[in-house]
This record gives sequence, C-alpha cells and structure tokens, in this order.
Amino acid sequence: MDAPAVSSAPLSADSLAPLGRPDLLVVRFGEIFLKKDNRYLFLQGLEHNLRRALRRERHVAVEMHHARAVVRPTGREADMERVLVKVQRVFGVTSVSLAYGVPRDLDAMVDVGARLVVEAARRGARTFKVKARRSDKRFPTRSPEVNDVVGRAARLASGLKVDVHDPEVTLTIEIGPKLAFASTHVARGPGGLPVGVSGNVTLLLSGGIDSPVAGYLMQKRGCRLNALYFHSFPYTGEGAKQKVIELARELGRAQGGIRLSVIPFTALQETFRDRANPRLLVLLYRRAMMRVASRVAEIEGALSLATGENLGQVASQTLENLGAIEDAAERPVLRPLVAYDKAEIVSLAKRIGTYEVSVQPFEDCCSLFVPRHPVTRGRVIDAETAEALVPELADLVSRAVAEREIVDLED
Repeated sequence: MDAPAVSSAPLSADSLAPLGRPDLLVVRFGEIFLKKDNRYLFLQGLEHNLRRALRRERHVAVEMHHARAVVRPTGREADMERVLVKVQRVFGVTSVSLAYGVPRDLDAMVDVGARLVVEAARRGARTFKVKARRSDKRFPTRSPEVNDVVGRAARLASGLKVDVHDPEVTLTIEIGPKLAFASTHVARGPGGLPVGVSGNVTLLLSGGIDSPVAGYLMQKRGCRLNALYFHSFPYTGEGAKQKVIELARELGRAQGGIRLSVIPFTALQETFRDRANPRLLVLLYRRAMMRVASRVAEIEGALSLATGENLGQVASQTLENLGAIEDAAERPVLRPLVAYDKAEIVSLAKRIGTYEVSVQPFEDCCSLFVPRHPVTRGRVIDAETAEALVPELADLVSRAVAEREIVDLED
C-alpha cells in the first residue's frame, strides 16, 4: 500500500511554536462501555454525575460521544486543571486527559503530535511512542499508519528515541466520528460505575477507619448512600458525632450530598448491659443496629444495608457471629471489606481522604460496655433467648428510629 500523503518538509523543534493551553478534557470509561442493551442508562448516569460535579464551573460544557465524554471550555475563565481534579473523582471515570482537538486531517495530527513530543523533550523525556486509535473507519488512514507517520515526524523534531514497550511519554491520537484529539497526558479516575445506577444503600457509619472505606466501595459499585450513626450520649460526646458528620460529608462529595441519621442508642445499650450475659453484648448491640437500620432503610427507600465489617479482623468477626447479626436484618447486608486485610483498608482510607479524620481520638458506641472475651461462635438461638429478657425491645427500636436526628449534608 502506498504511504499516506503528508507534507514533505521535516518539522524541527525550532519551527514548532508551543501549543498553549489544552482545549479539551477527554474522559474515558471502561466498565460502562462493556454494558450492552442498557448501556445508555449507565451513560446517562455518568453524564448526570459529571454535570453535577461541574455545576459550579460556569465556563465549561459536557458532551457525550460514542466512547468518550468531553469537557470543553466555553470561555477564557475556564480553569481546566481545576476541572480535571473534579472529574477525576467521579465514579465510572477510568482516566482523564488534558488534550488538544485536531482536525480530521493527517497533516494536522502530525503537526500537533510533533509539538506535544517536543514539549515532552523540553521537560526532560527521553523516549516516546505513538498510540493511535481510529474508531471511525471512514477515516482513510489506518491506526498503524498514523503511528508511523506521526511517530517519524515527532522523532525527527524532538530527537527522542522510540520505545514501544516502556516509553516515558505516550502520544495518544484518537479519531472518532465527530471528535479527534491528541494528548500526552493521562490521569487516573476511580473507575467503577456511576453513583446512583445500582440504587440506594444505607451505610452503618462509625467513626472508625473501616466503614467510610466500605461506603466508598459501595459508591464505586454505583450505589447512592444514606448514612446511619449510632450515638450513645453521654458516653460518646459531641466530638465523636462531629467526626462522623465530617466523614459523611466526605462521602457525600461523590453524590452531591448525603443524609446522615444520628440514632440515639444509649437506651438500647444500657438495657442489654443490665440484663444480658456480658459475652453476648457485642452480638446483641449489632442485632439491634440491624433492626434500627432496616427500619430507616425502609423509610428512605434503600434496598440494602452496608457495613465495614470484616472477617477475622477482631475476635467477634467470625462467620457464626456475622450470620447471627444478619439474622436480625430485614434487608440484605453488604460487606465490601470482608476479604480485605487491615493494611489494605488503611491504604485505601489514606487514598480517599478519610484516614486522618477516622484516627481522631473520639470513641464511638462500639467501644462501650464491651466484654473482654466476647462470644466468637454466636448462635441465633442464644441471641433470641437473651432478647426475650427485653420484652420492650421492639419499643426501644421504634423509639430510636422516631427520635433520630436527621443531618442533611450538601456538597
């Protein structure tokens, strides 16, 4: 096949003026694109969440293309670097690139591509490669040929070596039906699914490290969160409550706000403390939490509960205990951290920005009246026998739900 026609004059670094500020933000999504007949629902969710995340950025516009979303500046006041940071936090986004729109013309791609590689060389890069993607098959030049032509011009202009296996810079050129762009920039997004496409979940949120991470992982699977915090005043003070409010606010940033229900839990804890076998207290507290959370979830239209529980992290987190706890729930209980070890959870908490809040020294209700040796092989029959000693249990649960404090946190 004949080589594609391009300008014969070689480009040089001295002849190439800087490109200036990028004029596009290209958003990629991976898992969403694998969906079939209902893909449009996921794309609608992503578009909605992108627009929500950028609602205060008055000088940009969001466009949806076949396999990409694009954010364009609509005025000189647009701060694309700030926009990039906001888009990076949107679930469903796998990566984002500051990019330059190019005409659907090979000469233009050669020119812009060479300029980008020259700029990379000026920043100290030593190797590069070109990665072309032609999703519009009507464009006459195939992807390997675009790689060859643009790569040759960029190598001559910049003096960089080509390394197709482990380059310091990758020049990406994409040619779609309505959009063509070039970029050497890529920033990672959280991936997953757009928040909201999987329904509502009630998260049992404590002030510890684990439950905020569990909430983040549920959002990553497309769930919109409501949060529930059990507050045992006066044993737990205002500092513990404010810590949880701060954690809830952080989770709410991914979904435009969050509702936090603060549950008065003192009466339930004191009642079990005074009447039950101490070894069963952890089990009984958590079963009561499941009852309260199930009621609140029903009121708020949540399809399931989520907790930060793990398997084997502490003595009471055994399969038997987890089963006995879930027996009291009226909604499915999701435990996204069940197979994580503590180091993995801490690492993720630091990455998502909740760790420093979680380690503030305020105790929550989970640390109250806890026996030194809790039961590790809890049985439903033993829990139900202990609960029979509290005939007012249903009334205590109903009162806790009725007296909850609702805190609506806006993003």
